[in-house]
Parts: sequence; C-alpha cells; structure tokens
Amino acid sequence: MELQDYKKFITAAFINNTRRGFADWRDCGGLCMDVTEGLEEAKEGLCAENRYADLFELCNWTYVKWNNTDKDDSNGETQDFCACVYDIWETIYKNGEQSLSHERMLDVLLEHLDGRVFDYMEDAIYDFVLKYFKSEDELAKKEQFLLKVMDDLKRQIPEKEILKYSLHVKEDYYVRVLADQKRPIQEIRDFLRSSDRYTNKELLAQIETEYGNYDEAIRLYREQIDSRPDSYWSDGPRKALMEIYRIQGDTAAYNAELYDMMVAHTGDEKYYLEYKALFSAEEWKVRWEELLNEFADKLLAINLWLSYEDRYDLIMDNAEPDNEYVIDTYGKKLFSMYPDRCLKVLANAADRQARTSKNRRDYKYIARTLKKIATRPGGRKLAAELAAKIRAQYPRRSAMIDELKQF
Repeated sequence: MELQDYKKFITAAFINNTRRGFADWRDCGGLCMDVTEGLEEAKEGLCAENRYADLFELCNWTYVKWNNTDKDDSNGETQDFCACVYDIWETIYKNGEQSLSHERMLDVLLEHLDGRVFDYMEDAIYDFVLKYFKSEDELAKKEQFLLKVMDDLKRQIPEKEILKYSLHVKEDYYVRVLADQKRPIQEIRDFLRSSDRYTNKELLAQIETEYGNYDEAIRLYREQIDSRPDSYWSDGPRKALMEIYRIQGDTAAYNAELYDMMVAHTGDEKYYLEYKALFSAEEWKVRWEELLNEFADKLLAINLWLSYEDRYDLIMDNAEPDNEYVIDTYGKKLFSMYPDRCLKVLANAADRQARTSKNRRDYKYIARTLKKIATRPGGRKLAAELAAKIRAQYPRRSAMIDELKQF
C-alpha cells in the first residue's frame, strides 16, 4: 500500500467516528480503536517493507490530526492513542535507522513541539525525545532547543503568568539533558538551587544518585521525608533510599526503611512479607509480639498482618461492633470460627446504615447488607427480622421500604 492509502484509511476512521467534526464520549472509544488498529496495520506492513520513514510520517500526521479533532476523551482515549504512537516511535528508533536517521527523527519531533500539539500529547513527545537521542550532537541539539523554549517562555511570562508552570517543566527537561551530558554536578546544583521548588530537590537527588554521589542524595532524600512525612510524599524518597542502600550493601539502613514502608502501608503484603523474611522462625516469634505491642491501640490497621499470623481472634475483635468491611474481607474464615459474632456485626452495621441513610443509594446498601446476612446459615430469619424492625422505625421512608420489601 502507498502512504496515501494508509492516510485515507485513517481519515475514514476519523470521519466514521465523528459528527460534524466532534467525537463525543460514546464515539471516542471507537475512534481510538479504529485509528490505533489502522496504525498497527501500517506498522506491520511498512516495517515488513523497511519503510520506516513512511511509517514515521504517518504516525506524526495522525498525531497532529488527533490533536486537532474536537473530542470528549474523558475515558482516557488520548492516553491510549499516545501510547500506541509512542510504541511505534520506539520500533522506528530501534529498527529503522537505515531508512530514517536518528538525526532526522529528532529534528522532526522537535519541529512538532512548535505548538501544533499540546497538553500531554506534547508531554509524550518530550518524554520520547528525552529518553532517546543520547549522542553528543543530539544532546547538544536538545540543549539548544530547550534554551530557546525557556527564553521564549520567560519573555511571555510578564503578560501570561500561567506560563510559569510550563517554564518549570522545561527547566526540569533541560536539567535532565545536562545530566545526560555528564556536565559538572556543581553546574546542575547551581541551576536547580536557583529556585526553591520541591521538584527541584527531588530531581537533584535523582541526579546525585546517577552521578554516584550517594551521601548527598541520601541527605536530600532525608530532607524531603522530614519536610513531608506523609506517605503520599515520602514513599518515593524512601524507595529511592532503599535502592541506594541496596547498591551500597547497607543492610541495616535498608531494613530500617523497609520497616517504615511496612508501617506506612499495613495493607500491602509485599513489605510485610519482605520484612518478616529477615527473621528466623524463633526470632520472628519475639519480633511479632513486639509488633503487637507497638500496634496495641491500632490493631484494626494491621488486619492483613494478623491474617498471616492466624490471629483471627483479634481480627474478630476488630470487626466488632459494626465494621462490616472486616467481615467482607475475612468472612470465610471468621464465619467458620465465630458465626454468631459475625452475624451480630452485620446486624449492627445494618442498624447503623439505617440511622444514617439519606437516599435510595443508601437504602440499597442496607439491602446488600441484609442479603449478606440471609446467605448465612440461620441468617434468613435474622434478615427478615431486621428488615421488619427498620421498616417499623422509619415508616415514612417509602424508598427504603421498597428496597427492603424482598425480606
């Protein structure tokens, strides 16, 4: 097939999935499927014929066409489309240099950063450009390109202050290029320390690690954890520290970070099992009792650990009086051991739900709880009694009565 034939196929996919040039949320999924299938077919055919330059042109033409098509892509279709194109770019980069030089490929991608695509479609191009093209000349070209982009943004910021965010992003890209060039670390430090942004410290810590400056990287990661100890912010630095300590062979420091990660994520078995594996069977008996004491006032948070240690007696205690989600998670084991207590937890939960319910959605939740009760031995009668009691307590809630009529 000629390149123009592939373009006609892609064009038809856009026409068939848009109405007056717009793809609503119902059509956008079909648009993404048809366009990406067309690109995948082109990839198979053109790669077989060593026509990587044509494939690259088709991808970029489609990329701009997707960007310029008005659409409701709230289900993530643009991300799926970009991922498809990104994968094809990688194939071209790795296999097609005889047909399309890396130099030419980089030049074309940089041309596409002139504003013809935007938001995360532009971000995807930057991501690809930064990930690949690492020769000395290519890095120099990326450096000069980013210097120009940053200068342009700085000139516009006095009139468009919102562009400050774009400038910060491009500065991060620029520093990554400097790091790829192995520029003196002090030059990178001076640049990133010129503005006090959290992301600057994070990026500098990554680069210090890449340069093998582990002590400085550790110091920076510690600062990040101390300034924002919440796991949402500290997880990344802690994982980075664990990797550094693993590389250094510092077992004690690694295990200390592992413990902190386990405590921050008590519902993640990965950290718990890795931590437990550090101990012999006899050592773990002692350590486990210590952990129980440490979490004595918050045992509900460590139900996962308790299940691994077969402490369902404590899990049952945690379920009472009305934590039905504990029964949902561990009900198979708990009902075999404590059937009456489990039913009581669900009954208490139904009472609480009835007291706090405000709409039909809440009433449906009560009905689901009663269904859980009814499926258990002896539970059908209890569910009927609870439903009757709730109906008597709230006779004016007609929607609630309607949802509970099956009991």
